[in-house]
Amino acid sequence: MVDKSLAKKLAPLVNNPQAWEALKEYLVNQKTLEQQVLAVATSELELFRSQGRLSSLVRLEQLKDEVKEALDRE
Repeated sequence: MVDKSLAKKLAPLVNNPQAWEALKEYLVNQKTLEQQVLAVATSELELFRSQGRLSSLVRLEQLKDEVKEALDRE
């Protein structure tokens, strides 16, 4: 969850359509690559690391919604 002060700092990024779309495209690409790594993981450690990276990428994709929600709580 993003707090209100951090949401205000992140608002210019998530409210800039060009910047947000570029970031989102990058995140989708990274998720695809990470899913490929996950599919061929040969050790538990590699599997867990890949799952963690994938989880982080998913959270970043949800950043816009989290910022909007934090700012709407005013």
